[in-house]
Amino acid sequence: MATLVTRVITLAILAASVVVMATTARTEYDLIYLLDEDFGQIHDMSFQDLYTYRYVLSVAAIGCAYTLVLISVAAIAVVQGQRIGGTGFAWFLIFMDVVLCALLTSGGAAGLGLVVDNQRINGKSFDSGHRKFYTSFDASCGLLLAAAVCTVVMIMISVSSK
Repeated sequence: MATLVTRVITLAILAASVVVMATTARTEYDLIYLLDEDFGQIHDMSFQDLYTYRYVLSVAAIGCAYTLVLISVAAIAVVQGQRIGGTGFAWFLIFMDVVLCALLTSGGAAGLGLVVDNQRINGKSFDSGHRKFYTSFDASCGLLLAAAVCTVVMIMISVSSK
């Protein structure tokens, strides 16, 4: 039952991370000066603009899918009152949880590293749109790291119950 609860919490955190990342967009205006006339070009900046954003979103989506599958396995085990599969299957699930934890940690750390570097390099030239964009992305990466912590708790529960 504890594993099911932690998996549901992990799914909620990962879903929140995906929503924050996917809905955060900001508009950037590039002014081109040609013969003293301003021609504004509008560029939308979102999670698709850099590989790090794509990686972090992919990690969160993979985590959501994996957690959804294992929530159903955990719910069946709770309803039946016994484990599904043998000891080998349980150890396989623990191994997969460790892989998921490493993936979530690498995604969150990569995103936070990008945010910190961009804020350090362009700190004084950031406008409010940039700040909002990077703050939202920062929060999303923090949620990924929180999901990694929940996964560690799940691993500890699983190992101690085997």
